Amino acid sequence: MKISRTVATAAIAGALALAPTAAFAYGASDYTNTGTASDTTPAVGQSFTITVQGPGNTPVVLTITSNPASIPDSAISIAGTRSATKTTNAAGSAVFTVTLAQAGTYTAVVTDGVSGEVLSTQTFTVAAATGGTATASGSGLAVTGSSTLPIALGAGALVLVGAGGVAYASKRRKSAEI
Repeated sequence: MKISRTVATAAIAGALALAPTAAFAYGASDYTNTGTASDTTPAVGQSFTITVQGPGNTPVVLTITSNPASIPDSAISIAGTRSATKTTNAAGSAVFTVTLAQAGTYTAVVTDGVSGEVLSTQTFTVAAATGGTATASGSGLAVTGSSTLPIALGAGALVLVGAGGVAYASKRRKSAEI
């Protein structure tokens, strides 16, 4: 009796494992939008979106890698991570918000979360910031400070007013002593 129960259990388990399901049938042809980016040349720190449209309630994976590899993972943000899985809503839409914090070339790969099939691959080029945002050390921090001319003119005016006040007070004191 134990042997027939074991054989029956193995047969049922095998049938379930080999039975095709709708989830395994999804692939690139089931997606009307395999990953469209709102901007392929974003500025450093500028957020952009990658939109996927496919079957409802299906996981989709977005993975972003950098080139050169010396750019740290912390320079990539996909709603807080470097690789994110989102499940499409009932209408089949998934939107990823991405921010790239350093200049470089990045590759985004959108993958069907069930079959593992690559839906799309896109390259993003983030140019180095220009126009007053770099320091002499090249750290990319904003240049701070102000023009010294207005400050110097204001200081000079205060010195003249102060000197005039001292001279006036001195003249009054001398005339009061006489």
